[in-house]
Amino acid sequence: MPQLASDRLLRRVRPYLTSPLGPSIEDVAEMPLTAEAVADISECLRSSDISELKWGLWFAEGVLDSNPPRDLLCFLVAELPKWMKQENDDVRERALPLLIRLRDNFRDYRSLMLECLRDPSPDVRADALAAYATFLAAKDIPILMQFQQDDYMSETSMNSPLVYVIRNQALEIIERLCGQELPRHENVKALEDGHTVHWWDWQPFLDWWARH
Repeated sequence: MPQLASDRLLRRVRPYLTSPLGPSIEDVAEMPLTAEAVADISECLRSSDISELKWGLWFAEGVLDSNPPRDLLCFLVAELPKWMKQENDDVRERALPLLIRLRDNFRDYRSLMLECLRDPSPDVRADALAAYATFLAAKDIPILMQFQQDDYMSETSMNSPLVYVIRNQALEIIERLCGQELPRHENVKALEDGHTVHWWDWQPFLDWWARH
């Protein structure tokens, strides 16, 4: 059975692994970007197999600082809008860091990122919020109001209480954009399964916003 391009890439990066859990983006950056490695990344990116595509996006992100050839960069720029609309959540999540890094090549970058803020995947929404400084300004605070109702819950550490993490992330970004350190009050809600979920109360910000 022919070896997959992703298998060849994983073999290439193996000498540079820093964790037994698998390759990191930093490990990939240490991998020599040979013509053969570029060919394998390109093969993954052109694959109809979702798993291969995800590996291609992962390795493409890792080699961005290794002076990749223009042909590879042009292909990434051409295909990224399509990948950001891919129905597979993992593909959109893998493509987003590339979109952010290559944003100077997209006239509609802001529009693409605003779509990411409405993405059904919480990972995409959170990663787009983390890059807020690349496409949002203080005048855009109303756009972030939608996150008052974001319903994604997660543990912030093992066995910690559940938290509405994206609500909290958005509120923190709003405070940065408006240059305010507002009082923090934690809300707690009991869930039907007996667990509780915590999040920062937005009311101090809403009161400030109403006054300004």
